[in-house]
Amino acid sequence: MSRREVLRYGAAAAVSAATVAVGVQSITAARSDAAPQRAAADPRDFDEIYKGKKIKGKHNSNGKHELHINNKKLALTPIDTLFVPEDGSAPHVGVGYISAVNHYDPMEIDGDKHKDGLKKLAKKVVDTLGEFELSDEAGLAHHH
Repeated sequence: MSRREVLRYGAAAAVSAATVAVGVQSITAARSDAAPQRAAADPRDFDEIYKGKKIKGKHNSNGKHELHINNKKLALTPIDTLFVPEDGSAPHVGVGYISAVNHYDPMEIDGDKHKDGLKKLAKKVVDTLGEFELSDEAGLAHHH
């Protein structure tokens, strides 16, 4: 290895180490300065009874929304999909959420027109289940 390569790689390593150190200090300072706070509840969150079943939905800013039916978790998986609206508006690509129950019928959850999508999904799941309940396996993560 030439002296030039040693200097180049050494400088790159030093810059990387300094960047990591500054980042860690920033994160640590931000955590220590801020008092522990709970995130404000999303106004779209719900906890209610629908057709005799308790449905509970929580919207998370990271997109990992939570859905429970009779206190059993239903894992949701976001996928990019093409939506063809029934109202005749233009088709569009968006994020649809699928589960073990609505695997082939993604539901849009976020956005202006779809701000109540998680609740619609919960009701669709209850309608599909009828008198049955979710299994314990319904809460297991599923990736596409």
